[in-house]
Amino acid sequence: MTVEKQREVIRLWNELRKLEGPAAEELRIQILECFSQNGKAKRAA
Repeated sequence: MTVEKQREVIRLWNELRKLEGPAAEELRIQILECFSQNGKAKRAA
């Protein structure tokens, strides 16, 4: 992931943190799971 993409993800994450409710919580969980899977794939390579 490029630095520019990382910054955009962080910006969006910070905006998402301002939201409340079950839909926002589900989005946060999905994002964290996605990054968790990416990290495992990089370590295995």
